[in-house]
Amino acid sequence: ERIANNIEYFADFAALHGSESYPMDSGYINYVLRQPVGVAVLITPWNIPMLLSTWKIGPALAFGNTAILKPAESTPIGAWKLAQIAHEAGVPAGVFNVVQGFGPNSAGAYLTSHPDVRLISFTGETSTGQAILKAAAGTNMARVSFELGGKGPNVIFDDADIERALAISQKAAFVNQGEVCLAGSRILVQRGIYNEFVERFAAKLTNETVIGDPLDPATTMGALNSREHLERVMGYLEVGGYEGKLLIGGDRPDLPAPFNEGNFLNPTIITDVVPSCRVCQEEIFGPVVTILPFDEEDEAIQIANDVKYGLSAVVQTGNTGRAIRVSNQIDAGTVWVNDWFVRDLRVPFGGMKASGVGREGGHYSMEFYTEMKNVCIANQ
Repeated sequence: ERIANNIEYFADFAALHGSESYPMDSGYINYVLRQPVGVAVLITPWNIPMLLSTWKIGPALAFGNTAILKPAESTPIGAWKLAQIAHEAGVPAGVFNVVQGFGPNSAGAYLTSHPDVRLISFTGETSTGQAILKAAAGTNMARVSFELGGKGPNVIFDDADIERALAISQKAAFVNQGEVCLAGSRILVQRGIYNEFVERFAAKLTNETVIGDPLDPATTMGALNSREHLERVMGYLEVGGYEGKLLIGGDRPDLPAPFNEGNFLNPTIITDVVPSCRVCQEEIFGPVVTILPFDEEDEAIQIANDVKYGLSAVVQTGNTGRAIRVSNQIDAGTVWVNDWFVRDLRVPFGGMKASGVGREGGHYSMEFYTEMKNVCIANQ
């Protein structure tokens, strides 16, 4: 449903928004045209491929561009299916295209440095975004929009509804096995409720997490994307054991065949860490959280901002004034208060600092996917 909504929303948006005109007393008229930028390269990651692809395809096509979708090499089928749907829907040949392949020294590098490409929208790792930015600047000066990595803080004050905070924290950290750039993987809890929260959160994850067949409705957590990624995440757990305490998890579940060979990992909580340690600073991209205590509001803000990322954050409190104060001071493109991952296609989406460049959504997508031209006419 959300995939279809992405396409439908931008189709309706483009139909309802047009050019602007500005009459002048001196006998002139100015008008502003919004024209397609041209060839748009859309590069999507493997973690939520269909949703993120249509988030880019929708505005790219609605505003008249031709689009080239380059999916992650490990998730090619969704892009192929979207191309099939576009063909069946009557999209003209050459308007929506799919190029499969790898990134560096392959299809991705070729597309992002091609002189005919005028626009690049990329979702993925920060290091890849930096490489694309260099390539685009050095060849075609294409405009770019990047949604990159994250290390989102989930700040829980002692006046929060703890039952709700537990549920939101579970969702924010472990949906899609934690393979979400928006994940609230750094949980900061005010000291007055810290011990209670940690104890109850560990019990909640232990008792409620069902790992296994992703096609089984009872399953709450599936496998990680690949064996390579599983090993990467487990490497961080080894680091976490040195830097702090593995309270729960850190190991693989005991599953029946054939799932015993899958890339499954138990939900993991790491405590007794300091904000500067690696597991608190680097994006792990798996079912792993760190939980740190704080005393005062200013300390929570300082810890929340003490990373290179700034994609999203969660603030949980029963005090509206505090919610506004803290949200205004956290370095994040999106802040959710007393919830997580509530999307509205009209609002800007993107990151601060190393989490991205530019914004997309609503008229922000129109700004990105169109070229503005001013025409001034003298009355004759």
